[in-house]
Amino acid sequence: MAETVYIKVPPGHEEKKRKFRERSFSFLMLSIGVATVAFAAWPLLTWQFVTLPKLTAKVEEFPVPAGKVISQGSVAGANIQVVQEQDGFSYFVTDFQPQGKRPQEFLISIPKLEIEKAKVKVDAVKFDKYLALFPGSAIPGDVGNSFITGHSILPQFADPTNYKAIFTELPKLEIGDEVLVNLDDKTIRFVVQYSKVVEPDDLSVLGPITQNGRNLTLMTCVPPGTNTKRLVVVASLL
Repeated sequence: MAETVYIKVPPGHEEKKRKFRERSFSFLMLSIGVATVAFAAWPLLTWQFVTLPKLTAKVEEFPVPAGKVISQGSVAGANIQVVQEQDGFSYFVTDFQPQGKRPQEFLISIPKLEIEKAKVKVDAVKFDKYLALFPGSAIPGDVGNSFITGHSILPQFADPTNYKAIFTELPKLEIGDEVLVNLDDKTIRFVVQYSKVVEPDDLSVLGPITQNGRNLTLMTCVPPGTNTKRLVVVASLL
């Protein structure tokens, strides 16, 4: 004959189990929330307290003179405006039409950032599918400032092959790093001179750096994943 065993459940046992499940779920949600905030905030904190001080500390060391000399035929005299989209992102636009024969595109490589032969569209203002050389700015190697713009996102999603994230690690560039341009079957070498942070509507970054200088400027949004400021990296012909 089978023996049946009955176990008496202590009073309140089910209520304790329910409360335990509720506390466990609350703790899980809180942990996910904290992890999400940390995921987004950590790059901003790193930028503010680590990257930005390094940039500002070295800005006085650059060998390019600080004085700005606007050369004849530059984009400084063009009708340049700052356009802001609904998401707050802003960029430069112009109705300036460059004269003379100019290439349609060229390639740029930045070894330190693992950017290899990225396409740069000449005389363009949009840069979702390629990098953009601002209309009228100098062709790399010519006298003037070759002004190139690219997108950036949170560093966790940096991708040197994705044009919507290609300039994410631009703050890593330091004095002496190389930027290579492939144009007309030639490789033109530039060396980074300095970096600085500017306001989104600062048009001075478009102008020539020095009289008769052959410079290249790279610009993207900072801090990482935001569009409140702009980082410009200035390089000169090697």
